[in-house]
Parts: sequence; structure tokens; C-alpha cells
Amino acid sequence: MLPSKIAFVDIETTGIRSSYDRIIEIGILRVENNKLVKTFQSLINPNVYLPKEITILTGINSNDLENSPSFRSIKDEVIEILQDCTFVAHNVRFDYAFLKQELLRENITYSSKQFCTVKLSRALFPQWPRHNLDTLMQECNITCQSRHRAFDDAQVLFDFYQQLLTSMPYEQLEQAIEKTMKKPSIPIHLQGEELEKLPDTPGIYIFYGTDNTDKQQLTLSDKSKNKLYDTVPLYVGKSINIRNRILSHFASDLTSPTEMRIAQQIRRIETVTTAGELGALLLESQLIKKLLPIYNKKSRIKHELIAVKKRTNKQGYDECYLEPITVINPNELQDFLGFYRSRKQAKATLADTAKTHMLCGKLLGLEKTSGACFSHRLNRCKGACIGEEKAIIYNLKLQTAFSTNRILPWPFKGPILIQETNGVEDEFGLHGSREYFIIDNWCYLGTVAADSEENINKKEMQETVFDLDVYKILCQFIKNPANQKKIKILSSR
Repeated sequence: MLPSKIAFVDIETTGIRSSYDRIIEIGILRVENNKLVKTFQSLINPNVYLPKEITILTGINSNDLENSPSFRSIKDEVIEILQDCTFVAHNVRFDYAFLKQELLRENITYSSKQFCTVKLSRALFPQWPRHNLDTLMQECNITCQSRHRAFDDAQVLFDFYQQLLTSMPYEQLEQAIEKTMKKPSIPIHLQGEELEKLPDTPGIYIFYGTDNTDKQQLTLSDKSKNKLYDTVPLYVGKSINIRNRILSHFASDLTSPTEMRIAQQIRRIETVTTAGELGALLLESQLIKKLLPIYNKKSRIKHELIAVKKRTNKQGYDECYLEPITVINPNELQDFLGFYRSRKQAKATLADTAKTHMLCGKLLGLEKTSGACFSHRLNRCKGACIGEEKAIIYNLKLQTAFSTNRILPWPFKGPILIQETNGVEDEFGLHGSREYFIIDNWCYLGTVAADSEENINKKEMQETVFDLDVYKILCQFIKNPANQKKIKILSSR
């Protein structure tokens, strides 16, 4: 059955982030049993700054909004007209997310069935070059009095639906709507065929698009202009099933501001398959550092780490000091007590360690004083700073305190080869893919396609540089007993 009660909705906003930006106009047409029974339209004062590009796009300016009602004052009318309706919009994720967020600010939880007219258009007219609102109007010969105004855009959706009711076989339309309501949403600038071709294998994926958050630019329908913005890396991810992971991004964008922004900006997807999870993790780590994607924030902030190092003073006590470092020689790992993403993180760890192990704040580099440290006055330091605690005892405490933070010694006598496979192996051989990773002293040196001395010796290795992320990946892999059979010790190169 087709939905008996439908609300065709369009919303204009100050931006694309539902958790931050606000609604400035809403238009709703309520339909019951295929008849228009009620309409609602209103400008809304967002009480926030209105970007100039939104005024250019919609024609709505600050003066228009100044004397308009707040969302709070119209929320009851909005809820009433939407009651028991299937929520319909063009790129429904956008409008639905904004309305949910505005209602949440009023402590109202809103939920309804939805279907997207972009997805419906794709299902019924796959031959159309695009499925944005301008294309829909052109293909169906629908006029719009004021494009990018909420009520007029919602009217276009109603007219489109009315055309489908008269021109489409009922069963075909019913099946298409049922399919779109079950199917995960697809970002408006992606083609459904692109998602159909995604592999169900391990590997990495890269979202490319625009970093221009100007709403006017994001809604441009000109293909040539969109091409200018489809090479900016937005996000790099990995998964043991690329297809499922990518679809999960588009299913969660209603609740995640980041996923919402990605869905609005994405233009194309690139994938690289690997033999397994280890290969995906290593490749993801490399590409994030190389491409610096916009939304891999934690991994792209900077390559510099803060190292905690130690030195022995004239009195024989080990002192700690912080040193910014960008390149780490794997042969000098034992000279470091730990690595941190920032000075703040390093100092916080030192302070916690001092408290837990009764170490001296002065010798840890947390205090600058000529006498006893402050911790000594609180009986949290045994007096190493003023010679009351023996150096040999203090140094042993320091070594013990940082034993869990230090980089572990390389557990092999030389380089190793790690085999990873994806497939089934029987008496006829492996049906699937296989990769071999060359690792030495916690450093990833490269990948070869086959396990042979000739291939390994011919392989041009990467520069031997220690990477903290790679170290963590390898630690997790090596400590798993199930992975021991995948490791082969190589003769020194």
C-alpha cells in the first residue's frame, strides 16, 4: 500500500550542520489519500548569523528574519501537520535531521517513516543523468515560482508525486517506494551504480569531494563545476568489508554531524582491496598521513610527537625532559620513555606517574625550583630532589614506572615476513588473494606478492622510520597467538 498520509517537506537553513546550523524557513504540504488537505509555510528567526551565501542562494536576508517567529513559537503547528505522516523530502536525510534537531532543542523527540524523492527518482528513472531537484523539474516539466524557497520546493515534490500517481502503474510505484524506504540513503552527488560496485572484501576506502562548505556551491548542478571539487580527500577508512562499512556511513549521518557533512560534500569513492585486516590497517595509516583527509582529525593534526627522554644529572639521578620529534630512528627506541601526541598529554601522564609512583616533580621536569619539589612537601616525594632518597632507588622506581609506556624490544632476531590471505585454501591451492609484509624492528618496510627470497631481495624497501601508529598495529597483531603461524623470520638483509 502507498502511504495514506504524506507530508512533503522542504527546509532552508543557515548551513549544512544539523547540530550547529538552524532552520530559517519551512514549507509543508500534508496529503491524505492522495489529496492535499493542509499546508504550512513560515520564515523562522534562527537568532544566529545568516551567511551571505545563503542569502544569495535563497533570497532570504536578515531583515526578512528579524521579525519572523522563532521555531519554538511554531513548533506545535509543525508537529500537528506532520502527525502520523510519512516524511518526504528531496535528500530526506538533510531535512529530517534538521527538524529532529530543532525539536530536540525543545525537548521533543520526533520520529517518523520517511522516503526520499532522490532515491525514488533513481529507482524509477535510472536513465536520467542526475536526480537533483532541477533535473526532476526539467524532466517532468514542473515549474517552480521561487527555487530554493521552502514551500515552493516542497510544492515541486508534491507535483512530482501527483505525476507519478497518474503516469506510473500502481504496483511499480508501490514497489519503488517500498524499496526506497528500506534501502540505505545515498548521498545526492553519488550514483547508485557506484555503490553497487563496492567490493565485499577487506581494504581501504577514500571519500573525495569538496571542502567548500558554502551551501550555494554544494547545490550547484553543473557537472563541470562539480569536477573542480571532487579531488579533495574527505576521509580515509578501513574495513574487513568495504561495502558494509561505507553503507554504514550513510545510515548514521542523521545522528552524526561529521557523517552529515561528509554526505553533503562527497563526490566519489575510491577503494583499494587488501588480503586482510592487517594490510588494510597499515595502508590506512599510510594514506591518512599522506593525504591528510579533512575528517580524519585525530590522525592528521600534525606528524610531530612529543617524546619523553631521560638523562642523568651530576648527582646521579635520572631526569626527564620533553623533546619534539618528527623522525624516530628505530635503533634509538630504548632511549625514549614514551611518545605522546602533545605536550599537554605528556605532562598529564608525567603528573599521574609522579603521584602513582611517588616520583619527584622536579626531576620529572614538571617544576622549576632550586629546593625541594612541591610533592615533597605533601609527602608524595621521598626527597630525591634534595638528596634524601638514594639515586639508585629513585632511578629504579623511574624505570619501573615507565616500563609499560616504553616501546617494547623487538621480539625477533631480525626482520620478519607476515603472510595474510583472503580466501579458501585446498589441495588445489589458494582461491583468493595473498600479501606478504616485511617488518623489522617495528618498522613496516614494504609488501611483496609472493614468499620467495628473490622477491624479497628485489623489493625496494621503504625508508626505515619508526611510526607510532604502525607500532600499535603490529603489537596488536603479534601478541595474538592465532597470528604466530603467519610469521616467518627472515635472514638479515
